[in-house]
Amino acid sequence: MSQNSNDLEVEAGGSARGLLVLGLLGGLAIGGGVAYYFLKDQVSAPDGEQGAEEAVENQEPLQAVRFERLTVPIYTGSGSSSRYIGNFFMNIDVLVRGEDNLIAVRRSEPQLQHAFISAISSSDLMQANSRQQLDMEKTARLLKKKANEVLGSDAVADVSVVEALRIPN
Repeated sequence: MSQNSNDLEVEAGGSARGLLVLGLLGGLAIGGGVAYYFLKDQVSAPDGEQGAEEAVENQEPLQAVRFERLTVPIYTGSGSSSRYIGNFFMNIDVLVRGEDNLIAVRRSEPQLQHAFISAISSSDLMQANSRQQLDMEKTARLLKKKANEVLGSDAVADVSVVEALRIPN
């Protein structure tokens, strides 16, 4: 019986070593696969694509300039006539990248505010399914276009209508 127990211990020790070796080989294979996955884009990407990726990563973060409590008269158009709906009190964020663009927007705040009010009040920006609700996305696109026209460049990355509260007439 003593001989049988020694044989079992040797066999158990041998299979444990075998599992340890298999575990180590599996870990190396998984680690190599993960390393290949992360490094394959850098090795296979042409210089132009890699440079474009680095340019996106190195862009400066967006900074917001808030235009608070703009009072804008809203009209809705029907055919050749327009009807006064009421005033909207709006909070708008103008998003820019870089200090130069931030300074340009801050210097031009009065001109931008006038352009925003003029553009909103002369455009039909109501939602198609609800003539009493402002279409925020359409308004944001219009304001971004107007801001870049006033500044004379593509200084404004995006415009966000944060809040629009309607005061009925």
